[in-house]
Amino acid sequence: RTASTHVRLTLTFPEGYPSRPLIVDVAPDEIVPNGLKKKLDKELRSDAEIFIGQHEQIGAVFNRLTHFIDSNKFVPCWKELRQCVELVNSTNSSSKINDAKNKNDKLSKCSTIIINDKKGKISLKLHRQKYYYSCSIIIDDNYPSTARNEDWGKACLLTMGSTNFPPKIEKILTGQAKELVRRMQDGMSTEAAMMMSNPMKAPEIDKNEKALTKVRITKDSLKGLKRDTETLSIVRSLREVDSAVCQGNATIKANSKKERKDARRTVSKITEREILKDKNIEANDKQWRIEEQERINNYNMSKPDGKPQKSLFSLVRFLSEKIQLLPDEKCPVCTELTLPQNPDDLSLLYDAMKEANTKEEKKARKEAKQICPIRTHCGCWYHYRCLDTFMTEPPFGDACLTINCGRRVYHPNWPSSMVTLERVWANKEARKREIEDME
Repeated sequence: RTASTHVRLTLTFPEGYPSRPLIVDVAPDEIVPNGLKKKLDKELRSDAEIFIGQHEQIGAVFNRLTHFIDSNKFVPCWKELRQCVELVNSTNSSSKINDAKNKNDKLSKCSTIIINDKKGKISLKLHRQKYYYSCSIIIDDNYPSTARNEDWGKACLLTMGSTNFPPKIEKILTGQAKELVRRMQDGMSTEAAMMMSNPMKAPEIDKNEKALTKVRITKDSLKGLKRDTETLSIVRSLREVDSAVCQGNATIKANSKKERKDARRTVSKITEREILKDKNIEANDKQWRIEEQERINNYNMSKPDGKPQKSLFSLVRFLSEKIQLLPDEKCPVCTELTLPQNPDDLSLLYDAMKEANTKEEKKARKEAKQICPIRTHCGCWYHYRCLDTFMTEPPFGDACLTINCGRRVYHPNWPSSMVTLERVWANKEARKREIEDME
């Protein structure tokens, strides 16, 4: 039917044909997996056996095969379709295990996947705890590409049905799912398309960001500054012991020879110890800079090769991992569930963040904003207050704390430059010290 919708087979005429049926052997390849091969072999041999003793076996075999190819829209994605069914079934199994652990909760509804071969339509309803997401996916006739140029980017046409996720979250994730399909039709790999399909604007990496700052502000470095101040105070006192003279006679030392010698020896030991500490700090900082460059490089993607890639399973996996499993996702900072367990509570949070006029409404809006889920550019979800702490307090430029993520955290609500973040934090700390001094 198309370049990606074809079946290769071999017909062998046995001795005594047509009294004996044709031997049909469908060739497996990247389009026809072993499961589909077995199905076609069985059906085509059955059709040939109907006409034993007649010279119509060939026509019967080709009529059945032609009808199958023309009427079944899932031929070019047969293997992906089976993977999708297995994925949905596996999420149902994990849901039952979680429900069994928490006996007080009612059993979660099972996710369903309904397939219509003739229309090339998949009806998908994903359930997780009390959340659900329902949609349909229609496969284009020329999958993994599109038959018409005006349909480019819609090899898997995703249509949202219904959901109890708030519109803001639903639009973000549904939009990324559609963009994922378009990017893969452009020739991107699944990993590259997943990153480049992010609706959030990509961070602008400063060319001078590689060098960062001469001194990296972290909690350890701040403690180090305090220790350095104390060490300098000790060294200054020891040097005063060595250089102090008697009042009225500058030629006579105030302290004994042994005391002055011990002071010089202690200064020497402290100096050697501090030099070793500085070298260790410098080595650790160098290693951090190498890792930071790797985190920045994770945002640099290679250009697509232009050959459309199969996107059905990638799409369903995205819907499962990023939407269905979202209620299980925990904030990387506080490790608490990012979303409330009740969808109505999440809707109330977003309702409270709308325009506020009265003092009570403004207070409720501020409180709701602090615990509202927010998505970073790497795709992970944080509570707003947790992300604000993570972004505005040292150590700056750290990688995302989510397992298997490791990319640097960006969000348009906060500066992407580490220099700016450090300067803002330093000014804030200076104001705190001024207030403390005044009190």
